[in-house]
Amino acid sequence: MPDEPSRMAATAHRLMDAAIEGDPAAAEALREALPSLRSAAEAGDLEAQEVLGGVLLEWEENPAEAAPWFRRAAERGSAVGKRSLAYLYVNGLGVEQDAAAAERLFREAADAGDAYAQFNLAQMWWGERDPQAVAALLRAAAEGGVTDAYVVLGDLLGAMGQDTEALDCYLTAARAGDDRGMYVAACWYRDGRAGRRDTVEALRWFFAMIEAGNADGLHEAITMARGMTDEEIRRAGELAGQPGSAEAMVDTVWKYR
Repeated sequence: MPDEPSRMAATAHRLMDAAIEGDPAAAEALREALPSLRSAAEAGDLEAQEVLGGVLLEWEENPAEAAPWFRRAAERGSAVGKRSLAYLYVNGLGVEQDAAAAERLFREAADAGDAYAQFNLAQMWWGERDPQAVAALLRAAAEGGVTDAYVVLGDLLGAMGQDTEALDCYLTAARAGDDRGMYVAACWYRDGRAGRRDTVEALRWFFAMIEAGNADGLHEAITMARGMTDEEIRRAGELAGQPGSAEAMVDTVWKYR
């Protein structure tokens, strides 16, 4: 069973996420919880120190005040503290910019299994280290739950000529709801990259991307759909779970026929 401060830190973290998303009730509750969170952090609760640093950085946008809390947590071996302090160093937020310190802290946190540190370290190493080492970090980050890592890994594998595995990465990201993964998967299917030209699958991911709130591929989707049958368009809509979008697309492309 976690102790009371740890439970309170977990609650504050959830409130912060909701407040950042624009929930006014969560924002008010977080304001009320801050004094208790700060007291717990000052009393030495490690999770409270991590969360307080996050609140100060992400919600109050005060990196200078967040930095000491991340440093205290990092000095106690916290991977979250190390990764968060590294982020401040790499961007010069609240501290003097220090790429060497950032890399060291990211690496320590990555070695401890922190997925976000693995992702950030991979980005620091991009173009500077062996691509296979970068790919290994990205795979670890992706398996650790960082969806963005699948897209970046896809970019790296594509640059290395490993198109089949790259497409699989984009599809994994797309299935997890990542709109960039959806866009790249759609374009690769449309263009036949990785030897898998499939306009139905391409339109499927264009539909999914638009449903996710990103309409950047709408013109491309219409252009491609003009060369497809109504049945193919409807099949793409079924695969995307968007039959209404498919019918709207059928109506749109009929204007060009």
